[in-house]
Amino acid sequence: MGYTTLQRVGNAVRHARLSQDMTQEKLAELTETSYTYISSLERGQRNVTIKTLDRIAEACRTDLFHLLQLDGPEDETIVEILALLISRDRLDRQKVLNIVREMFRSH
Repeated sequence: MGYTTLQRVGNAVRHARLSQDMTQEKLAELTETSYTYISSLERGQRNVTIKTLDRIAEACRTDLFHLLQLDGPEDETIVEILALLISRDRLDRQKVLNIVREMFRSH
């Protein structure tokens, strides 16, 4: 079953926040909202205005249009893995790729 639009937006916000290694509290502070709002937004339980999404994008060092590219993975584990990798440099990402390839290499 697919996610709702609100859940997909929430996942995008979570992904952007985690890519900056930021807590919900810090994002709330930077966007002049509350951490409970950010939490419910990330869970797909709250609607969000374009203005607030723009502040979230700015706080996460991205732009609104990148944030709204909602065609990313819906699997929460993959979203978290991507969030961790995005903030790392190319060499670290290559190391992780090599490790994963080794893990799944058929014998």
